[in-house]
Amino acid sequence: MRQKTLAVLSLLTATTLLTGCGGDIVLLNSEGPVAQGLSGLMVTAIYVMLLVVIPSIIMALWFGWKYRKSNKDADYQPNWAHSTAIEIVVWGIPIIIIAFLAYLAYKGSHDYDPYKSRAADSSEELTIQVIAEQFKWIFIYPEQNIATINEVRFPEQQPIAFRITSNFTMNSFFIPKLAGQIYAMAGMQTQLHLSADTTGVYRGFSANYSGYGFSQMYFKAHSVTKAQFDEWVNTIKAGKGNTIVVDDKGTTAIQKGLLDQAEFATLKDGDRSKHQIEALVKEAQRKGDTEALEKAEAMKPFPNKPTPVTYYSSVQPDLFKTVINAYMSNYHGNTHAGSHEQVAHEAAASVEVPASQDTATAKTVAGE
Repeated sequence: MRQKTLAVLSLLTATTLLTGCGGDIVLLNSEGPVAQGLSGLMVTAIYVMLLVVIPSIIMALWFGWKYRKSNKDADYQPNWAHSTAIEIVVWGIPIIIIAFLAYLAYKGSHDYDPYKSRAADSSEELTIQVIAEQFKWIFIYPEQNIATINEVRFPEQQPIAFRITSNFTMNSFFIPKLAGQIYAMAGMQTQLHLSADTTGVYRGFSANYSGYGFSQMYFKAHSVTKAQFDEWVNTIKAGKGNTIVVDDKGTTAIQKGLLDQAEFATLKDGDRSKHQIEALVKEAQRKGDTEALEKAEAMKPFPNKPTPVTYYSSVQPDLFKTVINAYMSNYHGNTHAGSHEQVAHEAAASVEVPASQDTATAKTVAGE
């Protein structure tokens, strides 16, 4: 018995100590007004539920101790069957708590609705279009006419309106310190409204498993001052984004020119994982299938590193809508041939744009 007690206490101690290994408890240490509201809602719900949980645990232990076999002073009432007072307590208190939680859920669902604007006037919002590409995030600023990959910046205390879609499987856009997650789905547009109280760098990622490169789908969200944001936009528009340091290692961004449909069609990262391609090659060789072998050898493997931060100095108008509409052909009586093929076809049919000034590749001050 003593050994079991020591084992349980050791396990509880280790569990308590290991809770610090995850670093910051993001969901309970939020900074944006939306995330703070959601965090407060969650904590309040937990506290209210503990009003039932804690007394129940205490009574279960107390009853077991009071009515133990060795306690000869405990009341023995074999014919006892009903108590109105007990019925009122065990039914009344849970009903009150459930009603209160229902009110919290109803109010919170409306107050922190991701589709609800945080601005008094829509002109105060900064609109950012988000595309979940194959294992990377693309951010388009329609008002500023620039685009970024795997990085987003916005002014502090300004309401932000994200318009979100996907160009492959379903994903989930999540910046936990600023707001809840929202799904990104092909052929659809979802919305997320948020703002940051102060300047800072926040972790963003995909919260929905989407394939081989899912773990690489993360980005940094920078909340900066209005002056810093304007300077950042002007630097990218001038084609000098390769001078911007994007991490604490001194790595600078890749600067490119125009993000049009042709450039967008090249952003797909590979066809299959390296192991899958090797297996297909071996299978084709075993069967002597030349056609299948050529097809397998032409496949590109998924990258094993995240796509570096990339800036585009301009964006083709309505590119975001084009990505969504590429999945809508089935609804208009056409056969959908795949998003990337559709975008590439539209790019070939569109008016040619002069070659952009792709100025620099990623470089590292630290000497990578």
